Amino acid sequence: MKNSLLAILIIIFSTGCNRSKKNQASVYLKSDTVVLSKDEVVFISPSDNSIESLKKKHGDDFYTIADDANNYFAEAANYLDSLKVSYKNFDDNKVIVFNQNNKVIQIPRHTSPWYVIFYKNGKYETLDMINVQEDYPKFFNDKSPVDHDNLNVKHIIDSIAKKKYYVVEEQECDINTDGYDDKIIVFGYNGDINTQDPATKIAPVALLINEQNKRYKVLVNGNIYPNNFGDAFKKLAVKNNFFTIELLNEIPDQYLSEKFITFTFNETTKEVVLSKYGENINWSDGRKDEIRCSDSDFGKILYKEYDSNTIKAKCSK
Repeated sequence: MKNSLLAILIIIFSTGCNRSKKNQASVYLKSDTVVLSKDEVVFISPSDNSIESLKKKHGDDFYTIADDANNYFAEAANYLDSLKVSYKNFDDNKVIVFNQNNKVIQIPRHTSPWYVIFYKNGKYETLDMINVQEDYPKFFNDKSPVDHDNLNVKHIIDSIAKKKYYVVEEQECDINTDGYDDKIIVFGYNGDINTQDPATKIAPVALLINEQNKRYKVLVNGNIYPNNFGDAFKKLAVKNNFFTIELLNEIPDQYLSEKFITFTFNETTKEVVLSKYGENINWSDGRKDEIRCSDSDFGKILYKEYDSNTIKAKCSK
């Protein structure tokens, strides 16, 4: 089993450059020296000799380390593929160099056996594969906005989540009933909610509308929850061209609140708008309050403009 895993890892790293067929050239050269001359992203993995040394050093833990490296490589490669960035793949037998002022500069190895080299205009950086997504824009000065005009869902999720959020729920639907699968993705905040810190009161909910399998139109709203009330996400319900986000809030010995926020796709205007809003409040003394309102009460509210902090004021008394 272990030998099979090792064989798979070697094959993956030795053929990883084929993942972007149009963007990548053959990288295993006859010479042991590789000269970098333009913007480059290079993956380095252990050679057969290095693998044997690592197995002796780490014992059975080597296979766990190698498996983690495989996962990090896959994530990094998927990220670069989504940006249409070419990358190369070598083992550590190669000597990686670049020319500067008529001198050949050798790039030293990273502390990790599996790592990445960024190179641009005589400057380089070696880093762990897990840091590719965070450090690529910084090193290559890629300040352009994230390209949401593609069908790479993972890239879109990562561009929204970064290290701040995680995916709570993801559902497929056909919100505009055009026969193409759309997606609704609910994110959660990676941390505790601080009533004094507005940034902790945001957890985006993203709607990805599939435009004929050419691109996603991405709509993101960060004002649904946790909001100023500290509401928690409870459920996402989808039916036809409607979807409802249910929120829950409870203060022990005071009240339990449930909110229902329903959006729909308007066939005439081709927009996602708020359709209905409702709230049930059960007080600890037995009292019950209900709020029900629709677009006939609050008018037209686009999905991106909805705000849980102000919706009650827009409902008719």
